[in-house]
Amino acid sequence: MKTSIKHAAFLFIALIGYKSYSVQLPKVKNDNPLKVNNFAFTYGEKLQYRMHYGPFNAGYATLEIQSEPVLVNGRRTFNIRASAKSSGSIDFLYNKVRNDYETFMDEEHLVPLKYTKKVEEGKYRDSDFALFDRDANKINAKKASIDNVSNQVQDLLSVYYWTRVWDVKNAKVGDTYPTVFYMDGKVYNYAIKYLGKEVVKIDAGKFNAIKIRPQVKTGDFFKNEDALTIWVSDDDNHIVLKVESEIFVGAVAMTLTDYKNLKNPATSRIK
Repeated sequence: MKTSIKHAAFLFIALIGYKSYSVQLPKVKNDNPLKVNNFAFTYGEKLQYRMHYGPFNAGYATLEIQSEPVLVNGRRTFNIRASAKSSGSIDFLYNKVRNDYETFMDEEHLVPLKYTKKVEEGKYRDSDFALFDRDANKINAKKASIDNVSNQVQDLLSVYYWTRVWDVKNAKVGDTYPTVFYMDGKVYNYAIKYLGKEVVKIDAGKFNAIKIRPQVKTGDFFKNEDALTIWVSDDDNHIVLKVESEIFVGAVAMTLTDYKNLKNPATSRIK
């Protein structure tokens, strides 16, 4: 129970935080990343979430793009930060969680140039630091040095923002979208399945939503490969509205409570 609370409540920090539940990709060399039309997000955006485990408030998470670009190796980047912390009841009953992630995402190509991670869960501590050499197709990280990787590779935080610019207007139920990301010294892939559209009611209001489902690996944590479901706003912002996951000891969820400085009007909001 203790371990399940710790991992379940905060596996959503970048909304794909599967730890060891993804499948490792072979190393593949690709051409330089293409320029990307970023219609979905901009500087100053802030998203706030409440996480809950059954009747318990498990904690809170924030995803925030800093208000000004930051230069990394002469490139303008989005400085994006994510943080999660457990609430008082979970702190008291289980382990206190304080997790922080940061990425510097190239403004033009929407790929990360630098990434950091700092995790504190009870007595457990973990950290990482990665530099992405886009010319050499290499990742130089605290936990590993990885050669000949795809130049489209994301990190655990940037991948969320990159998937927001996917065009799913003509998607059909069952269509899948693959992606690649770095985490903890390895490169992983996963696929997102498009499940159609629904209306969801959450703390932040009632929204028209796109329903998607990332692949997960079954085993000692998830009940089945369809255990994780995500709803994103059905407008040009594509912000995550709600996440639900069934695990062996119950269900966990995360819902949007507030949003600020979106790039586009929140036209998906009904009320």
